[in-house]
Amino acid sequence: MSSTKQSRVFALVDCDNFYVSCERVFQPELKSRPIVVLSNNDGCIVARSREVKDLGVGMGRPFHEFKDILYKHRVKVFSSNYTLYGDMSRRVMDTLEEFVDNVDVYSIDEAFLALEGDRFAEVARFLQQTVRQRTGIPVTIGIGRTRTLAKIATKYAKKNRDTGGVFDLSSYADPDAILAAILAQDVWGIGIKIAEWLYKRGINTALDVKSMPDETIRKHGGITALRVVWELRGISCIELRPLLAPRKQVISSRSFGRYVTALDDLMESVSCHATTAAEKLRSDGSVAGRLSAYITTNVFSKNPQYANSASVSVIPASNATGTLVRLARIAVEKIYKPGFKYIKAGVVLSDIVPSSQRQRDLFTPVDMDREEKLGRTVDWINGNFGSDTIQPLACGISRSWSMRRDFRSRRFTTSWEELPVARLC
Repeated sequence: MSSTKQSRVFALVDCDNFYVSCERVFQPELKSRPIVVLSNNDGCIVARSREVKDLGVGMGRPFHEFKDILYKHRVKVFSSNYTLYGDMSRRVMDTLEEFVDNVDVYSIDEAFLALEGDRFAEVARFLQQTVRQRTGIPVTIGIGRTRTLAKIATKYAKKNRDTGGVFDLSSYADPDAILAAILAQDVWGIGIKIAEWLYKRGINTALDVKSMPDETIRKHGGITALRVVWELRGISCIELRPLLAPRKQVISSRSFGRYVTALDDLMESVSCHATTAAEKLRSDGSVAGRLSAYITTNVFSKNPQYANSASVSVIPASNATGTLVRLARIAVEKIYKPGFKYIKAGVVLSDIVPSSQRQRDLFTPVDMDREEKLGRTVDWINGNFGSDTIQPLACGISRSWSMRRDFRSRRFTTSWEELPVARLC
């Protein structure tokens, strides 16, 4: 190891097999048992434990293709439990934010950190141990002078168990040796088309990409590819985004657990999606000026096909659940046609601006602020007592159209009825 010091590096914290790890936290008897987690409506495999990977079960493959081999090897099957996974992700990120000022939540199971000072590996191991102790989730941490190099360091740490899940590429004696073992297509920011172009010219590894002339890569890959090259050279071009940066668009959609034909079911569905989208807006402190709703049949079936969408203006722009639910129902009623078997519906919010910049006029409802304060109160209640504690009646009660989840585990952290039970023997 080199003793070279530097004042600032990037670290990528990556939760190991996140969905699988969430299931194991509250069911320790599954610690060594092979596990898979399925996608919406139990369709495809979206998470695999190491034991399942060793069986040759592919990521993203249809569940029904591997049923026999999974049952033969006593693989535990789970439906996606997004409520649990989302809450566990929040706990991991809250832990990181307690100790690090600059945190960029990149996805549900990844976060970039900006670390200052030195002894970065020690800091990373402290964070790794603290997250494991507080949440039960194992994490791998890679450190590099840029975000791209931190990604590569994390990949190396995952493949080499002797690292203990922490690898500091910024202080490694021969970083080029690591880059030489990474395929060009596996470099963060190199797309499939650029990778194909690189391979045709004998540029096969991350080290080869790093050595490319600037003009050549810029001519064929644009400024984005050039930034990747500079990042591989240790020149930071991708800074951390502000924490919880406001969204430019909010989409809420999901396939149904069965075919839907009735307008009432479609209205319930888009009401739920509008409710979810309104919560996201309020969490950002934003309002939306336009709402779109869409419905579609299953393009892979032999049934008659139909898909359509409708947009309505939100005047004045709002994040109030009641307003967005009402407009979503109006939009879907415009495009509904009887006689079709619908498989999916969704809501898209756009023209999003900070609530402080919302345009008002003489016709703005005087009780609009009151409605939005009510929404924030409901958000607080749902955040503390479960996501469905309070919801609009328009979302329905039985929701027979809901996503199929035949193997869902309990929502251990967000539902009073499903909390873990401790017994003293």
